[in-house]
Amino acid sequence: MMSRFCRYVEKIFDFGQRVKAIQDSRQKPRIPTAAIWLSAFLMFATRRGSLNAIESELYRSKRFECLIGFHKPSADRMGDVFCLILSEHLRSMLSGINHQLGRNKVFAKEGPLRFAALDGHEFFSQSASVL
Repeated sequence: MMSRFCRYVEKIFDFGQRVKAIQDSRQKPRIPTAAIWLSAFLMFATRRGSLNAIESELYRSKRFECLIGFHKPSADRMGDVFCLILSEHLRSMLSGINHQLGRNKVFAKEGPLRFAALDGHEFFSQSASVL
């Protein structure tokens, strides 16, 4: 199911290129910023409750190694690096995804401003939902 979800976000949002564009202020990092950001993204996608929960999943299982890479971040490192990620890169990524969702007619164009608030993360539910 996770590979299907990854193929979908790559196809629709060009997710890999967007994640590679995210940078932080570290000099010569041992663990790439993309690996740390994807670890936190996987925490939400797999419904883990904390950074510690996703850390134990990353180290226990090898199924995320194709996404994260060989060097896996610790929970403390994820928290530290998220404080260093440049907000302009995140804003650009979210703006591009928002634009693509508008082109796919997910959001109505009823005003100059548009935002979505998501509570929970039910990526794989069987029922149809409306934002």
